[in-house]
Amino acid sequence: MNKLLNQLIQLQDLNFTLAEQQALLSDTCLMELEESIKVLSQNLPKQILSLFDTLQSRYTTAVVPVTGGICSGCGVALPTSQAYELYVTKDIMQCPRCARIIYPGEGSPRQLKRITKTADKPSAGISRFSSNRLMIPALKAKTREETLSELIGIMATEGFIEDPKSLMTAALNREAIVPTAVEHGLAFPHVRGVEGGGLIFSLGIKKQGIKFGAPKDRLTRIIFFIVIPFAASAFYLQLIAGLMETFREADARDKLLAASTQDEMWKVLTALTKKTIK
Repeated sequence: MNKLLNQLIQLQDLNFTLAEQQALLSDTCLMELEESIKVLSQNLPKQILSLFDTLQSRYTTAVVPVTGGICSGCGVALPTSQAYELYVTKDIMQCPRCARIIYPGEGSPRQLKRITKTADKPSAGISRFSSNRLMIPALKAKTREETLSELIGIMATEGFIEDPKSLMTAALNREAIVPTAVEHGLAFPHVRGVEGGGLIFSLGIKKQGIKFGAPKDRLTRIIFFIVIPFAASAFYLQLIAGLMETFREADARDKLLAASTQDEMWKVLTALTKKTIK
């Protein structure tokens, strides 16, 4: 991958991280993120930056991989000649359908395996994104890494994901950019850019709290681990905004923390998010 594409991917990741922090009503590292975005933008050719900005105003993701000849942004199959050219050219290429900037996805460390669908998802509400089988009412973990391992592990055990090791690596890499723990004992660790499937999350509770990188070293008690395909990035921002709106209220957090079984957690989560997640 050439230097220019790497810069565009970095810029996209920084923009997305900034949008996450804003959706979570968190001011953690906002100034640093904005400064990094400014510096990186200044180092890009004006024509390329203009194209990138235009695409980001239209889509959440402006730069996407092509895997198996398929654009991860819109799902169209590239013509064979264009798919081949993508691997040999040093020029910036765009998808013929959605016009996103594209790059080869195979072999990239950013690529993760496909999310499998175990059942048809309902058309509305929190049930689109999770299941009672992905609730953990009492995390055994004592560290952030162990917490991520449990939350990823239940997804793999229940057949919602493949390759948990790659997810774990990607999740830790994301935490290294800006911690995903925010105020109110909440954390939203995640992996973005998974190939195939739909947006999905697991949820774990640690009633006594755990250190997860929250502001002022506060303890985190409610952890959502979210897996985000490229095509679902916009839905992800809506999801975390809805979850934050729900659980910034102490009463909502107390009700969830009081649940002692998977079914109780799911019932509480469904009821509390009825108005905030459509």
